[in-house]
Amino acid sequence: MCKKKKGHKCRIPCRECISCNKLCPDFVDAPCPIEHKAPYVCNNCPKSISCLFDKYLYNADYAHKEYCETLRKSRQGIDMTRDELAALDSLVSPLIRKGQPLAHILAHHAEEIPCGERTLYKYISAGYLTARNLDMRRTVRYRKRVRSVPTPKISYRKKEGHHYSDYLDFIAKNEGIRVVQMDTVEGNKGGKLLHTLLWPGNNLMLAFLIETKEMKNTVAAFEWLEETLGSEMFRELFPVILTDNGCEFADPELFEKGHDGKKRTRVFYCESRHSEQKGELEKNHEYIRYVLPKGSSFDGLNQEQVLRMVNHINNTTRPKLHGSTPMKKALKSFDKNAMEKLGLEIVPPDEICLKPELLK
Repeated sequence: MCKKKKGHKCRIPCRECISCNKLCPDFVDAPCPIEHKAPYVCNNCPKSISCLFDKYLYNADYAHKEYCETLRKSRQGIDMTRDELAALDSLVSPLIRKGQPLAHILAHHAEEIPCGERTLYKYISAGYLTARNLDMRRTVRYRKRVRSVPTPKISYRKKEGHHYSDYLDFIAKNEGIRVVQMDTVEGNKGGKLLHTLLWPGNNLMLAFLIETKEMKNTVAAFEWLEETLGSEMFRELFPVILTDNGCEFADPELFEKGHDGKKRTRVFYCESRHSEQKGELEKNHEYIRYVLPKGSSFDGLNQEQVLRMVNHINNTTRPKLHGSTPMKKALKSFDKNAMEKLGLEIVPPDEICLKPELLK
């Protein structure tokens, strides 16, 4: 098969020689002497360029993709063969349709059923068996469980200097400084929420629709406020924040640090189970409940509707303000351009609506 002249000696065997080795029925391949030694691959072998043995190369990306694919396939479907599933279905489904509870079926057929009660419920819900959830007495009446948002683990030391006693000391040293109270209002559990802010001096309120009760969403509202108002105006309107110990406000540093890396506000926390320490905001939430009663879902709302509700609430006369409204009170001390940027506007008294029809 060699195309070169007879008698020519090759220093390095060419492709034809290698092909010849593969075609010859009497050829016996000699094993590589380091194949069975660590690291079992040829990546760092100094002879790999000139070596004629079969090469074994390790590629980390390819190996990781192979592992992920194996992991994905191993978790698909169920841990049963077709015959085992058919036998389980022929045993369990007729008994379920007779009205027998799964606990009763497992008690009398434990040796014949290769899985537990929880797994059987999963198989029925996923449609692997002939029996369905409609054949179960109580399953169809249960609400779908909502996964609770994991509470972020914030070191207790991070809240040192941010307690309510520290707040009282700070206010005593800085008389007349603006304080903003902060909280959230929940709709249906696991759904969207309202992130609320209120100035107790004039009862002016802001509200932002957030997807979940996570700190990234409440911090995003602060980022939007600073970007919209500018750092200087933000520091002027929000110098001090008083809030509760909810997981959505857990890390004070994320709220206090601005775009420029400087401190944009001071955050303090009420004592546990003392919501009266920010009572003005708690009381103002009553107006939100006029429009969005308890038990109603916020999932169908958008920020435009929330802003409309906030404007109607802010233009409602308060006895505490001696017949004035939060909006009129705020216009005397707040920058008008800032209020326009926030979307706050005056609503005529006769157009005020504090019922669910406002958002329909």
